[in-house]
Amino acid sequence: MDNYERIGYACLAVVGIAYVVAMVLGLISAFPFGILVLFGLIGFGVLLVKVIRERLASAEDDYYSDNVEK
Repeated sequence: MDNYERIGYACLAVVGIAYVVAMVLGLISAFPFGILVLFGLIGFGVLLVKVIRERLASAEDDYYSDNVEK
């Protein structure tokens, strides 16, 4: 990974975090219905983290990514 790629990912991460913070603040301000959407987003985020963690820990996926021809 070169420096330009790292800078690009860092910029995307900053924008993504700012977007999520703005969305959470907006959902909290729309109190009764915004909280329901906020719980949905939290559930989606937890499942996304679970999928990414399982993919990174899977030796079988790494094997097939490296050894199977496309």
